Amino acid sequence: MVSAQTAPLETCAGILPGQATPGPSRPLRPVDLARLRDIGPLDPDAFAEPSFTISPDGRRAAFQLRRGDPARNAYCLAMILVDLSQKDPPRILDEGRDPILFTFDFRGIADFPLGLLRVITPRWSPDGRWIAFLKRSGGTVQVWRAYANGRGSAPLTHSPCDVVDFRISADGAAIIYATRPGIDRQLRADAAEGLNGWHYDDRFVPWLSKAPMPRAPVERQVDVVEIASGAVRPARADEQRLIAADREIPAAGGAAVPGDTGLDITDTDLSGGARRGAFHARGPKGGTVTCNAAPCVGATDAKWGPGRTDVWFFRREGWAKASTAIYDWTLASGSVRRLYRTDDVLSGCTPAAGALICLVESSLQPSRLVRLDPVNGTRVTLFDPNPEFAMLQLGHVERLHWRNALGVETIGDLVFPVGYRPGRTYPMIVVQYDTRGFLRGGTDDEYPIQAFANRGYAVLSFSSPHFPAGKHPPKTFEEAGRAELKNFAGRRNIQSALEAGVRLVIKRGIADPKRIGITGLSDGSSTVEWELSHSSLFAAAAMSSCCWDPGFIAFLGPSAARHFLAEGYPGILGRNDAFWKDMALETHARKLRTPILVNASEEEFLMALETYTGLREAGVPIDLFVYPGEFHARWQPAHRLATYRRSLDWFDYWLRGIRSPDPDRQPELKEWDRLKARSESGLPL
Repeated sequence: MVSAQTAPLETCAGILPGQATPGPSRPLRPVDLARLRDIGPLDPDAFAEPSFTISPDGRRAAFQLRRGDPARNAYCLAMILVDLSQKDPPRILDEGRDPILFTFDFRGIADFPLGLLRVITPRWSPDGRWIAFLKRSGGTVQVWRAYANGRGSAPLTHSPCDVVDFRISADGAAIIYATRPGIDRQLRADAAEGLNGWHYDDRFVPWLSKAPMPRAPVERQVDVVEIASGAVRPARADEQRLIAADREIPAAGGAAVPGDTGLDITDTDLSGGARRGAFHARGPKGGTVTCNAAPCVGATDAKWGPGRTDVWFFRREGWAKASTAIYDWTLASGSVRRLYRTDDVLSGCTPAAGALICLVESSLQPSRLVRLDPVNGTRVTLFDPNPEFAMLQLGHVERLHWRNALGVETIGDLVFPVGYRPGRTYPMIVVQYDTRGFLRGGTDDEYPIQAFANRGYAVLSFSSPHFPAGKHPPKTFEEAGRAELKNFAGRRNIQSALEAGVRLVIKRGIADPKRIGITGLSDGSSTVEWELSHSSLFAAAAMSSCCWDPGFIAFLGPSAARHFLAEGYPGILGRNDAFWKDMALETHARKLRTPILVNASEEEFLMALETYTGLREAGVPIDLFVYPGEFHARWQPAHRLATYRRSLDWFDYWLRGIRSPDPDRQPELKEWDRLKARSESGLPL
């Protein structure tokens, strides 16, 4: 793993928040977003293991609290204990510095990195006296134990390779843990092969690594360490079954989705919700009961309600399925009724004392731990990681609903500039591509929404609408990909929705139609490219992945290339000019003059070079920055802040004619002056 830390940290002062002192509000700065304390993932819907756990007696919650330090390019990490009765103050049980990156097995590659931080789930001993958790220290990931009374922490395992998962035995006397030594063996074999030259095969993903990567599947080795003696032995078959399978992007349908004991969903659609007749519960007197009521279609996250005579489950619904609802299913009668509904994002909800303990985030408030009673709708905040955030000036948020030309429901959040005055038009930035929850920086937190609002911009935080499934919904992700690629129906669906939303804000007299910028990462970057090729709405752009072009398939590696060819992308031979005329930004280079900023990760920037070079030859003002040690998403605090600041200055320069006064920005401004002058003269850059 690439370490983010560039300067030593002696303490993690400030990791546990104090009481917010009331006082005058102040403008939000980019660094305020970069230094937020977080529980769980930035995107609560993505690849998340439980972000917190409740003690066996139901009285305490434990979780990892994380805070980035951009000045040192480091993290402060702490395991926190919260008394759910709020009689005792929160307590730090353990501190650390080295985050663990999330990896998964993907397209035949083991431990594929995305640049997301792994959610660290603490597990409670049966007696509730201690928690165990994964921690990176001294170069490897081990299982650590921290005592709930605060008396200290120490490692329980001493594996030569990283521990990837673990469980505590039923009696609390042992740790069952999994490793993947086969990955290390593959890496050693690849190094030996390199002495004679590597054979180019499915191990290669050139845009991610110049060396072969470990192939999946890689078997897990499951061992048991006796806590009292430290003795290690191989796990028995029953112990091995306690540890779940490797993390991998799930296939569509067919896979059981377990809930609490006795609850399961045996078949799901592509969004992860239950298909009709697939939601079951084993009743208290035995036998299986199936929920056949209409709201049970799409059900997720089933929990036993109070007394285990009914079931609480979650469901996405409402306009564009942007709301979260909690339902009660009474097993005896089969009746289903909605208890609670919100536009806020709920995650990790766990039953405790007749209520739910959840992480909740809203458009203007970062994630916090709350007690939610879905029956009467009350919420009580148990732990707010960022009480100081309430003192910052924020742009007012209005949820917008509209349909695109296909009739597809779409949502967006309009964030007004701080100090907004009716009747005045403002430059506007589009941030993509999911607007549920806290409006921080769009997908993977790249473009700082409230920092834009504090700089005088309106912001349209836009959610890409789901592609209409039609009469025969796809059963696999590849089927969905082929349907969306045919005649570029998926891209046109998003384009229609996005442009309708932008014009809605223009029509209201809020956005200046000549000063609209667009940003995006991943699929959001694809939307940026499509819009710049097919629309004249946008006067400046910034994207964090780039680009689709005729040669992209060569950089993917053989395994991924087969996937994209199966979806319908053309290969290298007999380049399909008609296809790329619609898809590739470089085919529009001669008529394009929109300034484009590319914030590229070190592991992905090769994908940008053909488009970057072609656009510069045509005099398009494009600038490229490469962030070392980054993958698909930005995980290093210094890089996150740098992306925030650079994107703010980029749009100020091109949309408002404002130059940053900061000394460290002057070299970039001089380069942008050069790009502007050469572009206006029609000369190559």
